[in-house]
Amino acid sequence: MRILIVLSAAVWLSGACLGAAETSPTLELLVPAYFYPSPHSTFWADMAAAAGEVRITAILNPGDGPGRRLDPTYVKVVGDFRRAGGTVIGYVRTKYTKRPLETATADIDRYVEWYPIDGIFVDEMSDKNLEAHFAYYADLYAYIKSKNPNYRVVANPGTNTREEYLSRKTADVLVLYEDPKGYETYSPDAWVAQYPRERFCHLVYNIPDAAGMRHAIDLAWRRNVGMVYVTDDNLPNPWDTLPPYWAEEARTVKERRAN
Repeated sequence: MRILIVLSAAVWLSGACLGAAETSPTLELLVPAYFYPSPHSTFWADMAAAAGEVRITAILNPGDGPGRRLDPTYVKVVGDFRRAGGTVIGYVRTKYTKRPLETATADIDRYVEWYPIDGIFVDEMSDKNLEAHFAYYADLYAYIKSKNPNYRVVANPGTNTREEYLSRKTADVLVLYEDPKGYETYSPDAWVAQYPRERFCHLVYNIPDAAGMRHAIDLAWRRNVGMVYVTDDNLPNPWDTLPPYWAEEARTVKERRAN
């Protein structure tokens, strides 16, 4: 009996090691693509060019949400980007639960009807320890998954938040940092270390050069982050361009995946 137990443990450990090798942690870019794909802009094409080399998810935001009507220009660039290997999630704001749930779900319906998407980006997420807020986002999450169980839900409180927003299934990924300053000294809550890095994202802006970008990505990796984006852009809209170091950022994330 003891020999059988030892052999069983050995088989389990070898399988666990194999599984770990097959699911080694990676880093992914999450790009708030809040720029219109006009003939004078190459940003969507630049993302598509990198999507075959590194994992990129773009946040689609035609008009503070899906907009009032389908835009064929977005249909084309979204299709091109996805065919190149990228994934796309639609922007939906919640005003920290002040937006009626049925209004947010109507935006989701429009995305599903109009655009080929891979999930939803839930913006303006509450970080409050309130039962009503947990329930709001849990209901929204369930609605998104009812549309397609494979949709990924990325939710953005933009700051450290309550663990319950993960443990109660309100999001697949939480954005725990969105700020132009203070990233050097930022510290995630202790509970973050108990989850896989693919459950967390940081969005860092006002980083002026490639050296600062590489340092920010290194910090994100050390802080158990699986999705990241760094840009030199700043307020009032830090997401309306790609940074001049975009190609190097994509290479940096690709190299991090390989390590």
